[in-house]
Amino acid sequence: MKKIFFILSLALVSCFNSDAEKTPEEKAKENLTTFYFIRHAEKATDQGDDPGLTEKGQKRAEQWVNYFFLKEVDHVISSDYNRTKATAVPLAKAKKLGVEIYQVKEVSGTSLLETYRGKTVALYGHSNTINAYANQLQNDQVYKDLEETDYDHFFIVRIDKEGNSNAVMESIDFMD
Repeated sequence: MKKIFFILSLALVSCFNSDAEKTPEEKAKENLTTFYFIRHAEKATDQGDDPGLTEKGQKRAEQWVNYFFLKEVDHVISSDYNRTKATAVPLAKAKKLGVEIYQVKEVSGTSLLETYRGKTVALYGHSNTINAYANQLQNDQVYKDLEETDYDHFFIVRIDKEGNSNAVMESIDFMD
């Protein structure tokens, strides 16, 4: 009986110690959800309703790998269109992840948060959806639809465990 009590005590102490050994940054990260809302890269205009990427678009898609090189990414998700999937694939491969598909009409900022709470997600979408998700997650209408020719802007939204959010619109011109 004493041996069982001793073993259980050791197990309990080790559980407490494993949490105590975490740095403040690690503890904060466990409770943080981060979304990168990225528009698909330049699409071909001669391929019908569901085009792929232009050569420039493919280069941009590959350059996202460099942006995320030192960033942890738990999920890479894309709408079910050729251009968004083609933009997402290079990052997913680099991070050894699959591309998860979402249905644009079935997803909201709230449903994304419920599904991916505590994770870091790169979501590839469209000029009129990525801003909407960022707005929904911060309960505000700060961000307008991107211009049809705007492939440089993206949104980063961070939400802590209490639901406090911080959103920023960033711009990167990968070309030249």
